[in-house]
Amino acid sequence: MPHTPPSAGVSIGYEVHGTRGEVLLLISGTGHDRRFWDGQLGAFSARFRTIVFDNRGAGFSGAPPPGYTLADMADDAARVLDHAAVQRAHVMGFSMGGHIAQELALNHPERVSSLGIHHSWARNCPRLQSFQETRRYLALSDQRRALVEFSILGLHSHDYYNNNVEALERHRRFLLDDSPLNAGWIGQLEACLSGDTYERLPQIRVPTLVTCSDLDVIAAPHHSQELAERIPNALLHMMTGTGHVALIERPDEFASVCLEFLEGVSQRPLE
Repeated sequence: MPHTPPSAGVSIGYEVHGTRGEVLLLISGTGHDRRFWDGQLGAFSARFRTIVFDNRGAGFSGAPPPGYTLADMADDAARVLDHAAVQRAHVMGFSMGGHIAQELALNHPERVSSLGIHHSWARNCPRLQSFQETRRYLALSDQRRALVEFSILGLHSHDYYNNNVEALERHRRFLLDDSPLNAGWIGQLEACLSGDTYERLPQIRVPTLVTCSDLDVIAAPHHSQELAERIPNALLHMMTGTGHVALIERPDEFASVCLEFLEGVSQRPLE
């Protein structure tokens, strides 16, 4: 696995899938590594040269002490593009990754051809704030099983939770055994708690797709509606019958939504 050169002691590990087409950069959510996108990689890499990476604090990337921001994590994403010799890419981020993608488009606009903000938010509402603060408390208290169970209950819809026992157990085992150590969870959650792009969203000037799910109890649809209203000409797509991690619950449907958008913008001349 290639790694970026360390910056402030942090090196980022990444993978490239596919060899043809324009570049698509995928950014994962809180507590998850590059494998978060496994359900879409085959479909994406058949059309795009697709880059996935581990956010700082997760997987094979460096794990600095807490105190960094989502903008710092967006800088990590830009360094991945630098190391992969990519000037500009389509960028998609899910959950926390969607917030990082916003910061990348705002702070490095020359690097972003189009933007996918999936099941994410621009600022914390009181309920989301409480959810993230509770997860941070559990990580700070070294209550990993409680952190995992609390997260799983929020991530998945009621029907998926009840009817996909084996898949739920795989997700649970990943979070227990392979998700970040407590410092990684704390650092990522604190970055989420301090993140706020709301006032700057009108500065985003690239084609943008915003997605949400009607049963999402973490990033409820009003967050995506706010994003779509604030970003000029953004498209909003709501999935039905899915929870927060729609890319896990309905991987093919989610990939189709993304590819339809990407196919529509990938042939546009770069501005």
